[in-house]
Amino acid sequence: MENRNNITVFILLGLSQNKNTEILCFVLFLFCYIAIWMGNVLVMISITCSPLVDQPMYFFLNCLSLSDLCYTSTVMPKLMTDLLAKRKTISYNNCMTQLFIVHFLGGIEIFILTGMAYDRYVAICKPLHYNIIMSRQKCNMIIVACCTGGFVHSATQFLLTIFLPFCGPNEIDHYFCDVYPLLKLACTDTYRIGLLVIANSGLIALVTFVILMVSYLLILYTIRASPAESRAKALSTCSSHITVVVLFFVPALFIYLRPTTTFPEDKVFALFYTIISPMFNPLIYTLRNTEMKNALRKVWCQKPFLTGRNQDNESAEVTFILLGFSEYPELQVPLFLLFLTIYTVTVLGNLGMIMTIKISPKLHTPMYYFLSHLSFVDFCYSTVVTPKLLENLVVEDRTISFTGCIMQFFFACIFVVTETFMLAVMAYDRFVAVCNPLLYTVVMSQKLCSFLVGASYSWGIACSLTLTYFLLELSFRGNNIINNFVCEHAAIVSVSCSDPYLSQEIIFVSATFNEISSLMIILTSYIFIFITVMKMPSSGGRHKAFSTCASHLTAITIFHGTILFLYCVPNSKNSWLMVKVASVFYTVVIPMLNPLIYSLRNKDVKETVRKLINAKLFCDKI
Repeated sequence: MENRNNITVFILLGLSQNKNTEILCFVLFLFCYIAIWMGNVLVMISITCSPLVDQPMYFFLNCLSLSDLCYTSTVMPKLMTDLLAKRKTISYNNCMTQLFIVHFLGGIEIFILTGMAYDRYVAICKPLHYNIIMSRQKCNMIIVACCTGGFVHSATQFLLTIFLPFCGPNEIDHYFCDVYPLLKLACTDTYRIGLLVIANSGLIALVTFVILMVSYLLILYTIRASPAESRAKALSTCSSHITVVVLFFVPALFIYLRPTTTFPEDKVFALFYTIISPMFNPLIYTLRNTEMKNALRKVWCQKPFLTGRNQDNESAEVTFILLGFSEYPELQVPLFLLFLTIYTVTVLGNLGMIMTIKISPKLHTPMYYFLSHLSFVDFCYSTVVTPKLLENLVVEDRTISFTGCIMQFFFACIFVVTETFMLAVMAYDRFVAVCNPLLYTVVMSQKLCSFLVGASYSWGIACSLTLTYFLLELSFRGNNIINNFVCEHAAIVSVSCSDPYLSQEIIFVSATFNEISSLMIILTSYIFIFITVMKMPSSGGRHKAFSTCASHLTAITIFHGTILFLYCVPNSKNSWLMVKVASVFYTVVIPMLNPLIYSLRNKDVKETVRKLINAKLFCDKI
């Protein structure tokens, strides 16, 4: 087990060793990758912006397109980079990460395709009960089950591979890190592990494929006595899905449903489910599907979509009334004093943290560079929300203009999304510090740190602009009562005069992507950290490593725990009091807690603050 660290870098042999072939493949795959992005994004936008989004079949297709985008993006950028590079290397940690993510997204895709087959079975075999059986709640549960199944499958593959010792050759005869090529390099007997891999990957693919085939046999049996026109219509709705299933499952079954051996042909077959299938899925579902072609025509060819703003919106005269905690008049003064104290601590704590990090050369490291930006985001986030909350607690007129409400939502959205990914960036920083301490300063260069921080802010602005645009598409008239203390998305759309479904779907997709992607980065980073720490020989080293992560884990648990409770716990949104309390927690309380957590639980910060205070006292005495 201890020999695993003998290899820290793998060499990916790729598809070919011929330079001319590699250049040709690079051009080909570049066009494929562009087509994958354009096709899948086109499908997602067309479904989201059309009535098809209400239909379960296209809801699943939307999720399948998102899965395809993420799945191929895990493999193709590295593949194209290696086609132009002289040395095709990948670090051990990056290899294991790629293995985990590839199987996670691949598992999700397999289960989504199975869910789509079930949807077609219900639509054709039980058409009168279709809307009841395939309700939106049932569809959401199926997607959650697909993600859970993908995670369990991937975690099993990851755990079977992560503890293998690698002490010999480090050349992987593939273009990405997969289980079988890694088993071939392990310097131990992998027979039993190979059987477990077959049981995990091969049997999952086989069982789901059998379920798919049984679904379509039942469909064929159901429509056997129907008129020719009805049979043609029923089969046309299934033909696209069958084509995609064959493209994805046949190569996967060939590779994973056999003993743990590798063949040169495996790389070619892997191209089908990593590149070809994600590229052809949008083409198959648009060219072979009349409803998708009509949706594309309506969404992209009509002027109303391109002109943007709702012409009937009378938002210039609109005002909102923020009820806040007005139903508890006896608590107005105590709440004002409480929130004033919290805001004072938030401002002093976060600005103090920024100044402490700025002044002390000892804290000029990537970890504290990210922490200073987290403190800045917390300060801005709290300042966007708390002053208006304090004002509404002491005045009777609790109105806010339409522009003021939209601007508050816009800035709050920027900072909450930025904080989400800033915490993920900090998790990656701790991963590098604990798992690659000798390369920490090289990997976490100033350039990379600036890029990660800039990307977090940029993505926050992009998400906020998108969500605000769709809010501006809604119509509002007169005075509108918002049963909250902040202009939160759900509260704003609840008083809209127009159908808010599209705006709600956009924020659902955005929030789900942001939460899952950030949590995936955090969980993956801490899985590697935990494995690395548990292999440290001394308890002192383990304690030191855990202590460097304790503050960050506390901040993550409070922030994501509150958001997951508010938006994922059943019936938590039925009580507006519960919504308000949870909103107070992550808009007002958390920005105050973060500087306290990082100062009280961080030895470096405490020592720096103590030195600054002592230096100030010494200067005063002089």
